Amino acid sequence: MATPYNKIHGIFLNKITDYDILKYINSERENLLNHYLLSACTKFKRVCKIDLFDKDDDLQQFNQDLDDEIIEILAIGEIYYWLSPKVLNTENLKNALNTKDFQQSSLANLLKELQSLRDSLYKEFKQNIINYSYDTAKPLA
Repeated sequence: MATPYNKIHGIFLNKITDYDILKYINSERENLLNHYLLSACTKFKRVCKIDLFDKDDDLQQFNQDLDDEIIEILAIGEIYYWLSPKVLNTENLKNALNTKDFQQSSLANLLKELQSLRDSLYKEFKQNIINYSYDTAKPLA
C-alpha cells in the first residue's frame, strides 16, 4: 500500500490556523506543502525505519505505508518548516529593529514569541524523532 502526501498535509492543516495558505490555488498550495514535507523527511530520514525517499512525486505518495507515529512526526516537521519563514520575515525584523515606539515594540515582542514558538516546535519535532528511534530500536541480542 501507499501513503498519500495529502494525508500528512491534512494533519498539518488541522494543527494550524492560517487562512492565507487556503488562498493559494490547489497546485501552488500542494507545491508549498510538499516543500515543507521534503524538509521534514530530510531531517527524519536517518532515524526512520521506512525509506522516506521511496516515493512517487507524480502520484504524490510514499510507496510504503507510513504508520500514525511517522505521519505525526512529519506533520510536526511541516509545522516547523511552515513557521520558520514567518519568524525570518524581513518585515518583522525591520519592524523589530528600527524604532522604540510602542507599536513597533509590540511587533518586536511578537517576533520574540514567534521565535520561541519555532524553537519549541523544533524541540518537539526532534524529541519525537528521538522517541521514535528508541521505540523502534532493535534490542541487543
